[in-house]
Amino acid sequence: MFSKTLMLISCCISLPELIAADCNKERKCKTSRVHGLRSADCYRMDMREFPKCLSSNTEALELSYNRIRKVTKEDLRRYPYMVHLYLMDNLIVNLDDDVFQESSSLRTIDLSVNALKKVPPTLFQLPSLTTLYLSQNLNINVAESIDEAKPISQSCLTKLDMSYITEDGSSTDFPDFRELPLLAFLNITGVNFNYISTRHFAGLCNLQILGSENVSAEFEHDCDCERINRWLLERKVKYTELVCPTNEIDCSNKPIDVEDLEVYQNCRAKYAKISRSLYLEKVWHWLGIAAGGLVLTGILVGCCIWKHIKQKKAMEARESLRQRENRQLLNNQTKV
Repeated sequence: MFSKTLMLISCCISLPELIAADCNKERKCKTSRVHGLRSADCYRMDMREFPKCLSSNTEALELSYNRIRKVTKEDLRRYPYMVHLYLMDNLIVNLDDDVFQESSSLRTIDLSVNALKKVPPTLFQLPSLTTLYLSQNLNINVAESIDEAKPISQSCLTKLDMSYITEDGSSTDFPDFRELPLLAFLNITGVNFNYISTRHFAGLCNLQILGSENVSAEFEHDCDCERINRWLLERKVKYTELVCPTNEIDCSNKPIDVEDLEVYQNCRAKYAKISRSLYLEKVWHWLGIAAGGLVLTGILVGCCIWKHIKQKKAMEARESLRQRENRQLLNNQTKV
């Protein structure tokens, strides 16, 4: 029992030294403030592991072009204030489904040019995430990950790059984006889809820019390709027109399905609800700051007034004392 206690004490004493030794071995990243954020630049430093010794208040971390193979929840837990994380061109193959579960502050994640087998579904549940790069992770199934993430209560995702995620001879499903109504920029360049139809774009009710060069897909119906082009054109989306197969049927007057229009309207309603909620959050945030400012101003004014009153009383007391002393002196002179 005594020997175990000694061993435990020895471990506790040596632990800080071991941590310090590990940190001495870790490559030193450049730290600075970028756009007001506390940033660490570890770009192209041949790092093999996720850094463990950076300041815990790091907000932006650049780890692109390294040789990192693994990222764990514990790695991210060290940096609870992380807002931007760039992991482009590493050697990451597997990520646990819940690896980003506690990273609620993350707004940007770049996982492009890795070797991911699967996209963690929790990525699409992060409440602050606005930008996600998944480009050139061959044969990931984004549609499956989004389905596994459902229900998604309130996604702020506005930009998604999933370009070049299929190899030659392979294809993937087009995701159901109805749970992501704020999505405004979508890059599907170079992707081979099993099939696409207007139904897939009906859930993209806030789409403004679509990267669609070299997209290939099968179409459920003869007129689907032309209907997709018309759908995007009517909603003023900036995109590269899909190359449609030769069709003997006249599709110019082929109407959009009622179900697709309903999906679009439901998406617009959800978009309005989330936008209103985010707006109110900002309003309450700034009201809170304003209220705090008013309270602080009130405290400062109160302190100034109290100090002024205290000084005035002190002056009055000194003046009263001086007058008493003068009267006493005058009385003494009179007696003489």
